[in-house]
Order: sequence, then C-alpha cells, then structure tokens
Amino acid sequence: MTIYDQPKTTYSDATAQARVISDVIQMIDPRDTPLLSRIGLDGARNKFNIRLNGYKIELLEDELDPLETTANNGTTIGAANTSFTVTDASVFQDGHVILIDAEYMVVKSANTQTNQIEVYSRSYDGTNATHAADAAIQIVGMARLEGDDADFGPIMDISAPYNYTSIFQKAVQVSGAEISNSQYGIEDEFLYQANKAVPHLLRLVERAAFHGVRSAGSAAAPRSMGGLGAFITDNTLDAGGAIVKAAVDLLMEEITMDGGFPDLLVMNPRVANDLRSLLDNSSFVRVTQDESKLGLKAIERVITQYGELELVMDRWCPTHTAYVLESGKVGFYLLRGFEVKELARSGDSLKGEVVGEVSLLLASDKAHGKITGITT
Repeated sequence: MTIYDQPKTTYSDATAQARVISDVIQMIDPRDTPLLSRIGLDGARNKFNIRLNGYKIELLEDELDPLETTANNGTTIGAANTSFTVTDASVFQDGHVILIDAEYMVVKSANTQTNQIEVYSRSYDGTNATHAADAAIQIVGMARLEGDDADFGPIMDISAPYNYTSIFQKAVQVSGAEISNSQYGIEDEFLYQANKAVPHLLRLVERAAFHGVRSAGSAAAPRSMGGLGAFITDNTLDAGGAIVKAAVDLLMEEITMDGGFPDLLVMNPRVANDLRSLLDNSSFVRVTQDESKLGLKAIERVITQYGELELVMDRWCPTHTAYVLESGKVGFYLLRGFEVKELARSGDSLKGEVVGEVSLLLASDKAHGKITGITT
C-alpha cells in the first residue's frame, strides 16, 4: 500500500475517486441543413404534382411563343429592303408588328425554309432606316388584313428537364459485448449509432445540392443526382471579386426580364458576412453618438428593385458561388425515406444500415440564377 503524508487531499489520492460524467451526450445541432429545412426533404412531390416513384424523374415544362429574335442577313438591311433573313423565321406570323431599332414594320410572310421574312412597307410608321445585319427584332403587336385566311404561327414543344436519384447509405456494426455494456448517455449502442447516421447522411444530401453531378449510372458505375448547377444555366453573373449588392441587383434584373420571381438568396456564411459588412461601411447609414450598440442588425432579407430575397446561409455552399432561387420551383424528391435496416447476423455482432434515396428537382431554369467568381 502507498503511505501518504497528512493531510490527505484529492491531489495525493485520486485512486478511489468516482468519475463525474454527464448522462447526456452533446452534439452540434442537426440544424446543419438549412436548404433542406427551407424547401423540405420531399417538397418536390407537392410542388410538381409527382404521383409515381422512380429513379429518374422528369418535369414537364412549356412556355409561350418567343417575342424576340435577331436578323441574320449577312449584310446591312437597307432602308428600302422589304425582305431580309432572320435567325429563325418560324418565330414570325403574318400580321406581326415588329420593331427593329426605332422602326416599326408589319410582317407580310415568313419563309421557314429560307428563314426570310417579307414586310408590307418600310414606311409603316412614317420612318425607315438602315439596320445592322444582326439587329435585334422584337414582336410588339399585331395588325392583320381584314378577311385574310388563317396563318399558322409557332407552337412551342414541351420540354422535360430531369434528374436521377442518389442512394445515401451508412452501415453500423456493434459487437455483442458493446451492446451489453452500460454506458453513460446511451441505452442502446446500435440504435444510437444508427440514429446518428441520419443527420450525417442529410448533411451529404445538402452538400450534393451544391456539388452533385447528374449521371444515369450503370451496372458498373453509380447513379447520382445533379445539383443546382445541373439546372441553372441561363442566368449567370460573374462577380469577379468580393460580393456586392449590385451583383445581386443585376442578377435579379436579368431573372425578372426572363419572367422569374425568385425569393431565396443562398450563400456561404463567409460571403454573407462580406455582404453584411457593406452595410456597416455604408455612407448612407447614420449612427448617432447616443447609440449603445456598435453595428447594425444582421441581414435576414435583401431588398432589390425586383423583389425581396430571404437570405439562407449555408456553410456547405461553396464560397465562390451564390444562388438566387424561386422556392416554389425547387425541391428535393424522396424516393426512399431514410430507415434503419438490420442486416443478416454473422458472428458476435449486430449489423445494420441506414439507407435512403433522394433527388433534387428544379423547374424553369429562367426563374433562377447564380453569382459565380466570388472571392472572400
């Protein structure tokens, strides 16, 4: 036995001391998936009225006839020319009033074989001028001949943007002795580890929304869902540096001109902090000396000329890209909900897995956008 000098203290004799251990295990809050929380793990079913199940999901999209195109004349359109070549004559119908630069004309005929259109007169509105070979052309109205036969204009075909599902899985194996042991904060080691796997897999689903590559897969290659980048291709703005409010405004302008009405701004918290610092440094903000707080309130919404955007800070979003989304046109699709499955027993251990199958769907590319090239 050990001989101690008196007095006996906790420092000299720690042999018999009981460990004081919490009976609750702390973990970072699983609110680590803000995009999932905002648009829902299976929100796509209701948003897009999906009734069937499958590993490939297609959305049906249609749009109205285009109202803009360009000339493709090869040479300047002279002030007296009543026919000229356009990029796509199928856009036009007899009677369409068109605007090129500041001159109005009325389409007399459209030849879809040669992509040539003919107009009635070059002095329809009392003016005529020369125009560039690739001048922009807008359809701004209609003026039909009375009693004229029917003329058939364009019909837009339905498109079907799609995505595949990804299988998310994590296996759990716990020995018989570990299951039998008494532990602080854990009643059942197997269930504890299985339940812990679910928020872990949901974080991977969240990350896949930003990094997912759309792939059909095969017997030798995994199938995977595409992320936001697989759908958003129309409205893209290069920040070329730190985020500024003007970048958000410009992107919103382009989306609005395309007919979209977004309501979410998704970005990395570091980028959001750069956006927030613009407010603290703004010359338009006045703070008097009797203020007891330094700084302004955190940004929750970004107001633009074209509507308000709810700020969603997501630490899994890459710092170089921010997304502007219309929440009613984006959602996750859950083919198989996450569940714990016990695997066949072998040896002195309990084996199981947590598995689920998820995809991401986004409709109307023109209703969304992204800011790329952000530095922070």
